[in-house]
Formats: sequence, structure tokens, C-alpha cells
Amino acid sequence: MDVKRGVIRESVRRWVLASPLFIPLVAVCGALWGGQLWGLSFVACLVAAVCKQWRVCIAAVLCAAVAWLHVLQTEAEQETLLNKIHSVAAPRVCGTVERSLTNGCVVRDDESGAPLLLRGPQAVFRAGEYIVADIELLPSSPAPIRGMFDSAAWMRSQRIATGAYCIKAESLGNTFSFAAFRGLADDLRAFFAGALMPTGYEDDARAQVLCALVLGDKTYSDPQTVDVFKYGGCLHIFAVSGLHVGIIAGIVYFVLSRFMLRTRLRTILLLSITALYVFMTGLAVPALRAFLMLALIMLGRELKRPVSMVNIWSAAALLILLTSPWQIHNAGFLLSFVVYAAIGIGIRYGMKPGAWLRPDPFVPPRIYNKRERLIVQADLWLRGVVIMSMSAWLVSLPITMGLFHSFNLYGVFVNIIITPLLLPTMLSGLLCLIPWVGCWFHSLALSCAGVLLSIVGFVADLPNAYLPYQAAQDADALMVYHTGYHDAFCVLGNPGVLINCGNEQTARFCTQPALFHAGFQPSLLVTTQKRASFSGGQGVLQAHYPHLQVLPAWQLKDEVRVFSTSAGTVSVVAAPSELKDSPVQNASPIVLWEGETRSVLYVGDASLLTFERIPEYMLKADVVICGYNPALPVTPLHVSGVIPGAQLILLPSAAAFTEQELPPADKVKMWRVNTDSPCLIR
Repeated sequence: MDVKRGVIRESVRRWVLASPLFIPLVAVCGALWGGQLWGLSFVACLVAAVCKQWRVCIAAVLCAAVAWLHVLQTEAEQETLLNKIHSVAAPRVCGTVERSLTNGCVVRDDESGAPLLLRGPQAVFRAGEYIVADIELLPSSPAPIRGMFDSAAWMRSQRIATGAYCIKAESLGNTFSFAAFRGLADDLRAFFAGALMPTGYEDDARAQVLCALVLGDKTYSDPQTVDVFKYGGCLHIFAVSGLHVGIIAGIVYFVLSRFMLRTRLRTILLLSITALYVFMTGLAVPALRAFLMLALIMLGRELKRPVSMVNIWSAAALLILLTSPWQIHNAGFLLSFVVYAAIGIGIRYGMKPGAWLRPDPFVPPRIYNKRERLIVQADLWLRGVVIMSMSAWLVSLPITMGLFHSFNLYGVFVNIIITPLLLPTMLSGLLCLIPWVGCWFHSLALSCAGVLLSIVGFVADLPNAYLPYQAAQDADALMVYHTGYHDAFCVLGNPGVLINCGNEQTARFCTQPALFHAGFQPSLLVTTQKRASFSGGQGVLQAHYPHLQVLPAWQLKDEVRVFSTSAGTVSVVAAPSELKDSPVQNASPIVLWEGETRSVLYVGDASLLTFERIPEYMLKADVVICGYNPALPVTPLHVSGVIPGAQLILLPSAAAFTEQELPPADKVKMWRVNTDSPCLIR
């Protein structure tokens, strides 16, 4: 037993000696995650001490302390900024724009040193500009349904203190700062994007794919194009990652090797061009990780030191976390480092001697003919692509389930297929960037991108290509979801009726994701008003649910329409014809959904005159969803008197009711729909 214990200790000691930076990395991760994971830091230091590697142990303690102090400083800066904003009636910030966004920017406040997110048409500035802005604080809340975009989590991963709406802003000129250089990089990227997407090609999905693949620029990408790659399981090619940097570095190395250059000069040029590409494409963490690992490998070879890939991997992670500790919460950081580690392990143990396409095993490799050498090379390429794709997919599957609450069934297969296409697509796209002659290669680049888009689109259209990490809701489930500005949509049954969907933006970024991640499948859409804010997104939903039937209820007058679904019966009672067209809520119908175990009456913002016309059998619902009509309101107190014992769900518009118009809280069960969480009843 003692001999076995000694062998294990010696093996661990040798491993620590070969990768001394891994122990400090574990200590830093434990310090940044905090909570019960603080124990990781203690275990890491204990392992180094047991192996008598005191320098590694001291380095682990110092790195963890530096990272933790950085976190404390960040929290203090954020608290100072929030206190400053809350202490005045009309808050104002002065600072340098760090990043330019589509509908806003990230500004670092001069006084506190903390960045904040500015939104609104008045907040569009170039990185590096010094601005003065009058702001209004926006509430920050987590995603109501797990898997939807979580703005609070995103701001935490970017060290942003809070979000604010920009009322008025003024630029005082440019500053000499790192942010100004990022602004120059944005301009350079926009200039090259013009070569990949000339005038007239803005709506061409192939050009959008080229811009995203070569430059990491998704500004010009339509949401439909992004959805194709998301559902196809290869959205990672829309963001500059280690794969892109590796392809760029390989192309540059091949070109430089054609010239008679000294090794050191070739290394300097390779790293300089790769660094320029990483900087120009926005310094994304996956690209930065790949560049740091490449630079450390080259440095090790120049110094003629043994290169440990685990040590190089740990060094790149440490450099990022010690300078930007908040990246520990960034999905890009986790996926990049974990996926690379999985690929490294897969290649090491999966590419052992042996072959899938083996020539005669008794023939020595040195006398292979040309055909047999091609078979061996094809075998190595095929095994490499399959092992890389399988390793990346297997390790990213639990991460994407946890972070995005979804997964792709066919992602591993589509990545195996498209991997050989990435090199010619990126190479032809890079050739398009060459002045004066780049236009000659534009058709070739578009053709390569078109083939890539066709393959991914075919996979994305397969059944169950993109699935939520959520079981389908029961047939009698219902959900009411607040979409902002006192609006809401409601889904009754599964598959059942969806009442309202919002405008195009709301449907794309709120309604459809909420339905998807909550586990609902609508079969009928009822739009209650002739307004784009209630019905403008029906095209988005029909693209995701091709069999969705749409009923514009405001077109009905004095009608009762009955629909049958697998989750129950839906009755739609239209507004009477004598009702005035103003306010627009007068056109709202009343919907009764009858499931197997419950019935739900959706009154919504319908008028009292419509409510008084509904048939007697509809007044026996278990749940009543009530809103507010400005002209002839149906008060919750009136509803509880007509339908005693029913549970009330008050829409956001029902906030206009006074306390006298609400039934006593101890007499009826009420639920107010708010922005923090949807009303979900199973």
C-alpha cells in the first residue's frame, strides 16, 4: 500500500512539474467562483505543498489573491457608480466609450471607473469618444425563463455595473486610449466588410455569412441567417474563435514559408499578422485564447524550452483571468477553454497508431506507393475531423444545456461535413480583401459561402434539429408573459391557442424564445387588436411553426368561432358591431379555452359590452385572465361576482385599476403578471 501511495505521489509530482501553471489556474478559478468552490483554491495549494513544490504553492496563493482583490475592486467601483446615480434626481455620466453596440454603447464612468451600458437612439457613439450623457436607470432582472437571453448575466460577464437609458448625450471629442484603438479596429473591420458585402449585396445571406466567418462581423446578418446556423448546430462559426485564428495562422504561415526568411523574422511576422487579425475582429476571448497559446508555443520554441500544452493552456487562461476576472462568467471563455481541452485529449488518445482506412498492414510504410500514401493521409484527416468534432460536441453539450437550456441533435454531423469547407471559404474571403484584385474572387467566395449555407440550412430544417432542454408542457398548462410597455401574450394549452404575439422584434426575441424554452407549441394565434405591437410578429412565429393558424379577431363582428385542438376546445367571442373603434381595445375578443382538467376565460382588454354578450356556459371558468379597457372596463371585482371561485390573473394593463375595483385578497386568489417571472400554471 505504501509503495502504491508513493507511486501516485510521484506521478502527481511529475505532472505538477510538467504543468506548474495548472495549480495556480485552479486556485484562481476557485477564488473567482467563490462560495463552496473556494475549496478548490485550498486543494490546489495543498496538492502543491504535498508535492513539495513551494514555488507553485506560493504562485497559486498570489494569483488567487490578485484575482480576488480585482473582484473586490470591481465591486467597489460598481457600488460607487450606483450610489452616484441613485443620489441625484437627474443623473449624468461622463466618460469614454469603450464599445460601440448596435443600439447603444458601453461607457466607463470617469468618477467611479466602472462601465455602464447606455441604450437608446441617443447613445450611438464610436469607441474612444468622450461623452457626457443624461441618463435614466433601467431595471435589471434575470431572464424570466431559463434559456432566454439574460441581460443581467451578460452584464456581469462584461463587468458592466448597470444599464441605463440615454436621454441626451453629447460628444466632446476623441480620447487617446485603448478604446480609441478599438474604434480604429471597428472602422477597419467596417472597411473590409465593404469588400465582402459590396453595395447591393446587403440582403444576400451568402455575403452575410462571409462577413461573419472572415471578420466576425454580425452587424449585417439578418436574424433569419443567424437562426439557420443556430438550429444547424454551428453558430460558433459566426463568432471569431480559435478555429478562425488557427486557419488564419495556417494561411499566413504557408505564405511566409514561400519566402526565404529567417525563422525568427517569420515568427515575428506570423504573430504580428495574427495579432492584428485578433484585434481587428474585436478581441473575442476564444480568439485571444488561440493567439496567446500560439504566441507561447512560438516563444517556447525560440527559447528552446520543452512545450507542455497543458501548461500553455493554463498560462493563456491565467493571463485572461488575472487581467479580466469577470470573464469566468463568460460563456465564450468556458466553451473555448473546455472545448480545446476536450479536443486535445481526444486527439492524444484517439490518434494512436492504427487506421480506419488501412493499406495492407504487412507492407512497410516506407514502400507505400502514391495511392497508399493518399489513403493514409485521408485516414489521418478523417480521423482528426471526426475526433475533433465528437470531442467538441460531447463536452459542449452539458455546457450549452446549462447555459442556453437547449441542444442540437445533429451538430456533430454538420460540423464534420462543413469543416473541409471552412478553409476554402475563409481563403477566398481573405482574397476578396486584397485591394484592386479582390473583386475577382468575390464570386468564388460567395459560391463557397452558398454551399456552406445550403448544407447548414438543410440540417437546420430537419425535424428536432434544435431542441429545448425542457420537457413539453402538459396539455392543460397555460402561461402569461409580460413583454413590456403593459403588453403581454398568453398561451392556453399545449399545443393550444396563443393570444397576441407582439411586434416583429418582440416575437423574435421574446415570444418565440419564451414559447420554445418553456415547452409550448402553439397551434392557433389570436390577435386581439389591429396594431403592429400585437400582431406584427405573426410572420416570425409562422416561420418557426409552419402549421400555425392565424385568426385576426378584430376582423370578426358578432361572431362566435369554435376551434378544436389536441389540447382542448377554443371559443372566440368577437366584439359587438355597435362598439366604437376607439379605443382600439374595443376590438378585443374574449376567448374560452376548455381543457381536460380546467377551463380558462381570457377577457383581456375587452370591453364590458363584449363581456355581457358572452354565452352563459362560458361563465364557469376555473381561471379568468383580466386586463383593462379604458372606456368600458371589466373590473376584477365584477368578474369575481359573476364567476365566483375563479382564480384571477391580472395582466400588466390591469395596473390601472384602483383598490376599490379589486376583490379582497382573502376572498379570491389573484396573480399579477410582472417582468420578473411569467405566470406559468401546469
